[in-house]
Amino acid sequence: MTVLVTGGAGYIGSHTCLQLLQAEIGIVVLDNFSNSQPESLHRVRQLSGKDFPVVQGDIRSKEDLRKLFKQHAISSVIHFAGLKAVGESTEKPMLYYDNNVAGSLNLFEVMAEFNVKSIVFSSSAVGE
Repeated sequence: MTVLVTGGAGYIGSHTCLQLLQAEIGIVVLDNFSNSQPESLHRVRQLSGKDFPVVQGDIRSKEDLRKLFKQHAISSVIHFAGLKAVGESTEKPMLYYDNNVAGSLNLFEVMAEFNVKSIVFSSSAVGE
């Protein structure tokens, strides 16, 4: 089993990666590092004692996604690659729409192309 963790270099993503590795589940991380740092994944490697592929790419690019799915036998996805700063989202609504909606749709479409049917979506942003 290999789980694709989108946004895996973020706070929640990196902690999830560590838990998956400690449970002996293989991972591939996809992150564009727009609001995260590659160093978090170095720490995951140190703590887990395991290596894993990291792909610098973007869910808004079907080309990036297709290439990743062709190179790795992805069985499921945990999707954390979302933008969530409320203030910025009101200043740049199209950026947030493009990433969070269009990017997620790209991911879902490529998952369907590769017959990957299992996804967990999570967000730390809460609305009222």
